[in-house]
Amino acid sequence: MSQGLAESIPWHFTDEPGVLLWTWTAPHFVARIRGQEISGHDDDPDRRLVRSFHWDLADLVHRHQGLPRMLVEGAAASFDEAEDHIREHVGKAYEPSLGYRRYSGALAYTFTLSTGERVDVRPFIGTPCVVTVLLPDRTHQTVAGDFSVHHYQWRLTTPSHEIDIIPEHAVSLTNRSAAADRAAEVTRLSTYSGIGRIYREDPRPGCTGRPGFEVGTVDHAGSPRCPLHEEGLPEHLLH
Repeated sequence: MSQGLAESIPWHFTDEPGVLLWTWTAPHFVARIRGQEISGHDDDPDRRLVRSFHWDLADLVHRHQGLPRMLVEGAAASFDEAEDHIREHVGKAYEPSLGYRRYSGALAYTFTLSTGERVDVRPFIGTPCVVTVLLPDRTHQTVAGDFSVHHYQWRLTTPSHEIDIIPEHAVSLTNRSAAADRAAEVTRLSTYSGIGRIYREDPRPGCTGRPGFEVGTVDHAGSPRCPLHEEGLPEHLLH
């Protein structure tokens, strides 16, 4: 990670036989990176090589049987990769008010979607957004609201309720689309939600949609034109 994006971590380095150890001790946690050393090449026996790096983050506030409680751990191919994992989890696990996010930079706001895509969500915070979620039966549902980040989860807030989303279940995240705004202008139905093909109404006979992710909505995504809700809409607004 570029040091111009986040502060350098104040590592304490210990050189032990066969193991290189970096430790970051803060009031609320201890982070460690261990490098497993192997012998150098025959042509350069003094050269020090590290075979692998193991990293972990343990909480000092809520201990387990008096010992630091392990929060997360893993392996990395390089020190930089291990350090970035530490930066990301410190930024997400602890409240911003504690001041650790200055070490995390964008990593505190970068998430992996169900598609494998890594997304920095900072531009979306505080704006009306649409999230497409992958359900257990492999179908998709669309939810909307004002976007915020709470540790490892996203939150969409509407005037009536809040929706928490696990980013790994999300297919996409977008700001309210121009297509939805055009649809809101074209449709004459007061029940139109302004999001995709979702209407604030329960499904009824003759409707081609299905119950939406939110109670009291009907979602027509992937369905034929609905004669009750979409009569007269331009074709491009149905996709």
